[in-house]
Amino acid sequence: MTPRLFARTSSLILAIALISGCDTLPAIPYINEKPAQEPTAEVAPTPTKSKPLSRGDKIAKGLSEELDWFPSLEQPLEQLRESYANAPSPSTRSQTLSNISYLYDAQLFLLFQDMLDFLPKEARVAELKEQNAWLDKRQQLITQAFLREPDKAAARDAASQAFIKATRARIDEINAKRELIVLK
Repeated sequence: MTPRLFARTSSLILAIALISGCDTLPAIPYINEKPAQEPTAEVAPTPTKSKPLSRGDKIAKGLSEELDWFPSLEQPLEQLRESYANAPSPSTRSQTLSNISYLYDAQLFLLFQDMLDFLPKEARVAELKEQNAWLDKRQQLITQAFLREPDKAAARDAASQAFIKATRARIDEINAKRELIVLK
C-alpha cells in the first residue's frame, strides 16, 4: 500500500468512526431532529429548564438598567397640540385630540415602566396595584365627562379632555416618584 492510499484509507476510517459515534450524542435542537434520549440511571439528570416568566414577572424584572433608551414624545405632542389649535373642522379637532390622548397615555406607560425597573419586587407589586386602581378611576372620570354632554361630538371631546387631564396629572405623580428612586 502506498503512503497516499494509506492516508486516504486512514482518513476514511476515522471519518466513519466519528460519524457512527454521533448516534450516542443527545439531540441538538434545530439541527438534529431525533428526540433526546432518556437519561439512564448512571447519568445524572440534566437540570430542568426554568419555567417561562409570567407577564407579571416580566414586568417586574424590567430592563432600564440595561438599556439607555427612553424615547421622548414631547415633539409629536407639541405638533399635535398645534394642529388641534389650528384644525379647520370639529371632526379634525376631535381626531387630533384623540391622538393627543393616546400619546399622553403612551408617555405615562413609558414613565411607569421605567419607574418599575428601579423598584424591588414588593414595591413593584404595590405600584402595579396602585396603577390599576388609578386606571379604574380614570375610566370613571372619562365616563362621567362623556355623560355630562348631550351632544355626541362634544361628549367625545369632553371625555378626551378628561382623559388628558387625568393622565397628565398622573405623569406628574410618576415623575415625582421617579425623582425619589432613580439615580442620576
